[in-house]
Amino acid sequence: MEQITWPVMSVERFAALEASTGQSVTRQGSMYWKRIRPFFYRPLVPYLQYDPQTVAGTFGKLAAFQYAVQDGQPYNSYLNPIIFENPRGYDVRKLQSNAQRCLKSAQKNQLQVRRIIDEREFCDKGHDVYLSFYQRSGYHFATYRTRKEGFARWSRGLFRFPELLIFGAYRDDELFGFEVTCLVEGGVILKSIVHSDKGLELRSPDIVLHHCRSLAREDLNVHMIYDSPMSSAGIDQFKIRRGARVLALPARLHANPFLLLVAKKARKALYRRLLGLNPQEIAASGH
Repeated sequence: MEQITWPVMSVERFAALEASTGQSVTRQGSMYWKRIRPFFYRPLVPYLQYDPQTVAGTFGKLAAFQYAVQDGQPYNSYLNPIIFENPRGYDVRKLQSNAQRCLKSAQKNQLQVRRIIDEREFCDKGHDVYLSFYQRSGYHFATYRTRKEGFARWSRGLFRFPELLIFGAYRDDELFGFEVTCLVEGGVILKSIVHSDKGLELRSPDIVLHHCRSLAREDLNVHMIYDSPMSSAGIDQFKIRRGARVLALPARLHANPFLLLVAKKARKALYRRLLGLNPQEIAASGH
């Protein structure tokens, strides 16, 4: 495998990337924030921990914001990012047997991972992959990408950032999946994970994840791989069986007390997600 290292992307450049691809990003003091849903914000880099004394939040009376705090700081909730830690210790033989079988299946299916460096190739071959992913997943963000010209616009935006590494899963010259990645503050962020239905059959997610973890093992700038926030049990278990871990980062949730009370009474599932899972709850849930 050709050894590739991730160019370091600054938080400022990451903010510009996110804004250019349709995310709502704002800066308060020295921190960048991402709007998760209307009137609710979290730090742009989701795995960093902050000193509450340095956090500036002026989002308005109806807005809420939440961030992970440094060790020993007061907290009232948890954030639950899913990460692959200890990149230097990655060893396929230590994966669960099912994950090993899936990776061997991808290799038997003659899938290979290549970095996509040509915008035209990404645009031409990636659109059908994206459509398959979109129709299967019900992903409704940035629906303009489902149109050929919209996908081309997204492609142009991505290739303006040379810090991005885009990896594709191929058999011969046919593309079955791609993942957009970048290195920010010591963490490789799996920013976009897109695989077609046929790619899932061929196990393209397994081969791309193995490729990224193998590269990260040799890249001393990489301290972890960030996958996503905790979401549904099925999707989370897919990652955990492949060596991921759900963290319970102590966090501060700032919100209007009355609105929190309303959420607690009327929208219990939302309120529970805001509070997050503590370490004991993660262990009990099988995460």
